[in-house]
Amino acid sequence: MKSTLTPAVLASLRATPLLASSWYYIAAATFSVCNQPEAVPIIFKYAIENDAGTAGQSIIIDRVDYEEPSAKSGPNRSVSPSSHYGSEDESLIVDTAGKDPVVVQKIVRQLREALLKGSALGGLPKTINALIQLRNATPPQFRDAVPFRNAVLPDGHDSIGSVSSPEEVLQEVNRGKEFWDQVYGKVARRVMGQMNSAYPDLGQYALSHIYAPLLSYTGILSAKETSFVVVACLVPQDVNPQLKGHLRGGLNNGATVEEMMSVRDLSMRICKLCNVSWTEEPAKL
Repeated sequence: MKSTLTPAVLASLRATPLLASSWYYIAAATFSVCNQPEAVPIIFKYAIENDAGTAGQSIIIDRVDYEEPSAKSGPNRSVSPSSHYGSEDESLIVDTAGKDPVVVQKIVRQLREALLKGSALGGLPKTINALIQLRNATPPQFRDAVPFRNAVLPDGHDSIGSVSSPEEVLQEVNRGKEFWDQVYGKVARRVMGQMNSAYPDLGQYALSHIYAPLLSYTGILSAKETSFVVVACLVPQDVNPQLKGHLRGGLNNGATVEEMMSVRDLSMRICKLCNVSWTEEPAKL
C-alpha cells in the first residue's frame, strides 16, 4: 500500500473538490471497507502534515465550535503520554511536533469515528483492524481513554464509561428514529416496512443497534459528515439500492448534490486503487 499511496496520489485525493476538511476520514473509511487497513496510518500522517496547521494557528477547525461532549469532558479523557502500550513499535507513531494540537485531536477523532461508523456498513472485523492501525500511529496524548457514548450493560458488568439511565436510553432511541426519518425522508416508513417484511427483527435491530447508538451520534461527525462516511462505505460494496438511498439521505442531511458526488468520486478512485470492481457502475444522483 505504501507504494500505491504515493505523495502524488494522496495529494490527488486531498484535492477532491468540496472535501478539503473531510477527505481524510472519507478516504480512511473507504480503505477500511476495501480491507486495506494499512492505508489508514498513511492517510493520517499525510493529513497531519498537510491539514493540521502549526501550533497556535488553526486551519480547518473553529475552536469555538469544537468542544468536548459535556458528559465526557475533563482532563482524564485523553491518555497521558507516559501511558504504557506494551510492545508497540514507537517508530510507527506519527510526528505531530509543531502542529496545532486542537486540529490534531479533531483529525484523530474524526478518523476514529468514521471508521467506527463504517463498521455498520463494512463489518466490525475490518473496523477493528483499521482502528488498531490508527491507534499504533497516534501519539499517546491524542488517544482517548474513555468512550464518548454511554454504555448500556447488563447488571454485574463494568464499563470504563458512564452507564445510560433509562431516560438516556429512551432519548437515544428517539434520536435514532429521528435520524432514520431525516435520512429517508418521505420514504422512511416504506423502507422500514421493506426491512420488516424481509425479517421482523431487521428493522428493530437497525434502529436499536445501528441508528440509535452509532449513526445518529453527532458529537464528532455531523449528520452530513456521517452521510459522507456511509456513502464512502457503500460505494465499494456493489449495493446500489442502499447507495441510492444514502446519496439522497446525504441531501436530507444538508449536503449538496455536488458534495455527495465528490464523496462518490473519491471513494470510487480509492476502490480502483484497491482493485475493487462492480457488476454495474455505482449509483449516482
